[in-house]
Amino acid sequence: MMYIVREAEQTYWYDSFFILCVLFGAFFVLNLMIAVQFTYLGEAFDEEERRSKEHLAKIQQKKKAK
Repeated sequence: MMYIVREAEQTYWYDSFFILCVLFGAFFVLNLMIAVQFTYLGEAFDEEERRSKEHLAKIQQKKKAK
């Protein structure tokens, strides 16, 4: 597409437009992927913390029973 526009307009100014579109598009997609991973990682840490608290509570109950 970039080469078609360059040949039609006979200028290189449009190349910078296409390069900027690709760079900003890649940056946007990368940010989306990071946001999704961050969300799932936060949920995994919350789940692990909940399990750890339950495990400690069970240990304390066993100590009290003895």
